[in-house]
Amino acid sequence: MLCEVGLLQYREAVSVGSIAADSATPCITALGLLEPAADDAGHLIPVPPSVAAGRALAPIEKEVAARRQHLLHLTESFQTAEEVFASVRKGELPSSTVLRGGELIARTIDASVAACRSELLTAQPGGRRPPEILESVAQRNLNLLARGIRQRTLYQHSVWSHPPTVEYIRKVAEAGGEIRTVDEMFDRLIICDREVAYIPTKPDYSDEALEVRDPAIVWFLTNLFEYAWARGTPVEPNMKNRPRVVVSEIEQSIIRFLVAGHTEEKVARGLGISRRTVAEYISRISRQLGSVSRAQLGYLIAIHGLLSDQVVVAPHDAANHDVTE
Repeated sequence: MLCEVGLLQYREAVSVGSIAADSATPCITALGLLEPAADDAGHLIPVPPSVAAGRALAPIEKEVAARRQHLLHLTESFQTAEEVFASVRKGELPSSTVLRGGELIARTIDASVAACRSELLTAQPGGRRPPEILESVAQRNLNLLARGIRQRTLYQHSVWSHPPTVEYIRKVAEAGGEIRTVDEMFDRLIICDREVAYIPTKPDYSDEALEVRDPAIVWFLTNLFEYAWARGTPVEPNMKNRPRVVVSEIEQSIIRFLVAGHTEEKVARGLGISRRTVAEYISRISRQLGSVSRAQLGYLIAIHGLLSDQVVVAPHDAANHDVTE
């Protein structure tokens, strides 16, 4: 940068014609505004700014032009590559698609299920399923089983309190479908041939779903299903009453929720049963432990070791209290 001293020396050189070389400051000589006199190496003479600027800026402008040309070539190369990439991917299905509207969701899932070649995995949280839904999917699933398609379905234990769902489960199990129930469920899920999956986009199950075809995401969802399946309670063909272990697991889940400080309403949502049913379970456990308050119940649960793998609350009476609204 041109300093104040250098500017004064340049003014002097322009005025008198030259200055002593040994007195010139570097800030003025570095810019090329002074150069040695042809007949006197001990003095520096002024150089017009336009000439000095041309000498200093020419290499920089040349470098900038070269970089600009390089940038242009890179841009053109990437644009060409993008065209090739887009043309190859043009015919491929998107990795995920948002489906809006109950009718579109139903048609899309029905088409994928009907096209299953080897396996159908489904997870249905909640206690009851509407009878009209059960009727619409019953024959479809029976047809799949008749074609030799392996079908595995996860429900929550609370389905045992809903006769229409129990009857549907019995029919599918008798036809060869594999069904298990678990205490807590992650969310609704359908996977066809481990190639395409359907999941809800919102917690309230509004008329919107996501179709997923990305192999990594479908793989992850399949592993999630397999983890829940491994800890599920199998439903045997012709089974009409809930397994005794189911009641015990429901009680253990309620106890875990209570100790974590959750409300009865949140416990009910998490287990897919009614709030009234949760209240009756809590009342029964309280009576057996002799508790008269929620605080005392937590204490008694702890000292009786009810958070261990083996729940000691007797399960046989709970069936009489499983009333779903």
